[in-house]
Amino acid sequence: MAEAERTFHIFPRLPTELRLEIWRLCLPYRVWDTDLPTDEAIYDEPNADGSYPCRVITTARLNGLPPVITRVCKESRFVAQESGGILTKDFFKGRPDDAVFVSQTSGGDGMNFWVDPKRDSAHLNWTPFYQSIYQRSFGSALASLKWKSRLVAGRPSIMDDWISMMVDQQEERFDVLEQLPSLWVIMRVVIIHASFREAAQTGLFGLLGDATVQIVSLADEKKANALYDFADECAREISGEVIRRESLESLKQELKDSFERNRISENASSRMHPAIMFRLCTSNCSSPKKGLSSK
Repeated sequence: MAEAERTFHIFPRLPTELRLEIWRLCLPYRVWDTDLPTDEAIYDEPNADGSYPCRVITTARLNGLPPVITRVCKESRFVAQESGGILTKDFFKGRPDDAVFVSQTSGGDGMNFWVDPKRDSAHLNWTPFYQSIYQRSFGSALASLKWKSRLVAGRPSIMDDWISMMVDQQEERFDVLEQLPSLWVIMRVVIIHASFREAAQTGLFGLLGDATVQIVSLADEKKANALYDFADECAREISGEVIRRESLESLKQELKDSFERNRISENASSRMHPAIMFRLCTSNCSSPKKGLSSK
């Protein structure tokens, strides 16, 4: 399509109220990384040289950038700042002591990330597995997520390790989980290596491509398969390999088995919804190892 055909010439002449509403529709619904993901938790094992196929932290930084419309014009920037902005300490005012969690991955509460409380959802990357890597931490990661999830409108999410692993303070863990009205349980994380333009053109990462972390319900087979297909296409171009893909039904059953094994009440399990997380990486990473691009 020619550039002229993609230009909406009458937009500046529309009523102000209509223009503002159109800008609002362009804002992304994002996943807020309340802490930072680590390579060790995403990939099964490192490359032969000890490195990992991707520095996953870059996917969180990409997703935490200001929305695309903040760079269009003064009017669009004003709309974005109506409800969103770069995190500051004021955002966490009133936080009780039992909701404080500090670790090597907490990143100062993601202070440099853009968050839109009306549209975003809180995600916790920290799992019991992280504790084995980073011995020093303070507070409860789940209690912190519970409090932060109330600052934003979307459904919070946790990694499936919280459900599948047998760890210390298990009773306390499930007590906190049962207090959340609803949450996503991330069964797998898939890293997609592509340029921002390539990802945006798929329409799978929000209207303007700036929702670069996607949580997809296992019930949404169409979108999950579309993202898997895009991940496969990108992986083939990089290394000629494909992304490991498990059936959505097997992942659903895996979560059900974890519920039964850990004797999670039906009241709690009915509010936990299995999902897959897709994270876009636009960095020039090394070629993903076959079968290790998701966990």
